[in-house]
Amino acid sequence: MGPGEKALRNAFRSVLAFAILSFSTVPLVHAAPEARVPPELSPLRRPPRLVWPRPRMPEMIAGWKSTSAMSAQRRQHSATVLDDGRVLVAGGVNGDSFLATAEIFDPATRAFSPVAPMSHARAGHVAVLLDDGRVLVAGGERARNKPVDDAEIFDPDTGAWSPAGRMRAAREGHEVALLPDGRVLVLGGYDGQRMLSLVDVFDPAAGAWAGAAPMSAPRTDFTATALPDGRVLVAAGASGATRLAAAEIYDPDADRWTATGPMKAKRDSHRAALLPDGGVLVAGGIVGTHAVATAERWDPATNTWAPVGKMRDARIAHDIVPLPSGRLLAVGGSNDDESGLASTELFDPGTNRWTAGHAMQVGRDAPAVTVLDDGAVLVTGGWDPPSRWASAETYRE
Repeated sequence: MGPGEKALRNAFRSVLAFAILSFSTVPLVHAAPEARVPPELSPLRRPPRLVWPRPRMPEMIAGWKSTSAMSAQRRQHSATVLDDGRVLVAGGVNGDSFLATAEIFDPATRAFSPVAPMSHARAGHVAVLLDDGRVLVAGGERARNKPVDDAEIFDPDTGAWSPAGRMRAAREGHEVALLPDGRVLVLGGYDGQRMLSLVDVFDPAAGAWAGAAPMSAPRTDFTATALPDGRVLVAAGASGATRLAAAEIYDPDADRWTATGPMKAKRDSHRAALLPDGGVLVAGGIVGTHAVATAERWDPATNTWAPVGKMRDARIAHDIVPLPSGRLLAVGGSNDDESGLASTELFDPGTNRWTAGHAMQVGRDAPAVTVLDDGAVLVTGGWDPPSRWASAETYRE
């Protein structure tokens, strides 16, 4: 497939995502803490990405439905939607064994097929789809308490992995965000001895890493959310022996961080998701010494945080993903007793309230959760100690 076809397909994908957000129950808010040129009008930003229609999963009723199993039991792995709609699953932990293996899920057949393994085992790494259709994975642990500083790239056209250089530090508990110009921001984490404020940027065109302005404080087990205007919001996390209620925003044009208003709770191991109005929802995690169900919302118009309704279950190591309706789906995780949760719940941005969703078929702590091109949600692996899962299932509203 040529570059022109990929560009057309990718722009179609952006237009479809914008249409979904536009029909949400929450009006779009364009005001930001400071005036900025809209990304779609800026001459410095790349054009919208177009995507050809892709294979859909066989039609299914609302709720969860099993797929075929993966080739290995996995948790703390990655799952990345490719340009053709398939999903690359890589690495993770199976019991005490760290995995280098990778496989691809095909929504049309609902089955997994093995591909070439990574150069070495890794779990707790970050993964992101690059603008050219390849997938970058970076950092993670190759064995317990042994974080790594290297990265590699999977090319779906060849099915092969290639080295992608080294960051300035080994990292686990770090975060990643794709910038509007196609570069990749990797932030924070733990290098095996200390928590990091370091930020590195990978340039796929040059195949090289460079430093960026550091965060105001070291962070691990935090969240990083790419905003519609191209900036990146970092929220809470652990910093040394304390948890943070601080959040800050990175501006890639200026290579500069600015603080938001304070958050309502000091938390880590939470999850975050972009809202239809350009705000960010943060939910769950650990506050004090316990898993919590509390949630709060950042408002881009006022640059402040406000509490919203609590989830029905306290959750850590869960995930939150957007649905075509504009609602958000919270999936799995665990609570204070470390049992994997099968429950799910739905957040309505218009009412700021949660409602119970369909339960998954098994409890899943530390699964990988991905939104497919047709709006269905794929959940792979995870565990409910002592049980470990190679199974996967899909959800449709």
